[in-house]
Amino acid sequence: MKGSGAMWVDVKWYKNKYLLGRQPTLPLLEFAYWENQARSEININNVDIKMRNAPDYLKKCVCEVAEYLYHRKVNNLDNVTGFSNDGYSVSQNSKDKTREIIVRHLSGTELHNSFIFSGVE
Repeated sequence: MKGSGAMWVDVKWYKNKYLLGRQPTLPLLEFAYWENQARSEININNVDIKMRNAPDYLKKCVCEVAEYLYHRKVNNLDNVTGFSNDGYSVSQNSKDKTREIIVRHLSGTELHNSFIFSGVE
């Protein structure tokens, strides 16, 4: 599946299985675009996907990465690496946050070795 244009998650799965009744973060008409962006980010992180049907844990990962990427874009955070508020500051690279999401969802799965051998963990 690496490099293919096939969606791992469709908008129906996003609404019914991922959101579980919550309001969508992603505009549903733009879902395919953000799902594609999330797949690209996951592939950049050397996740070796060789399955026809993505398992639910991978679909959840795609949804969270897509929402994160969308949030960064709409809030103009693409070049921001940190923020400060009353002496409390947070700094995190966008790529680090994306990796954190991927590792959280895929650790302990058959895709876990993709992280070990690519140096993501």
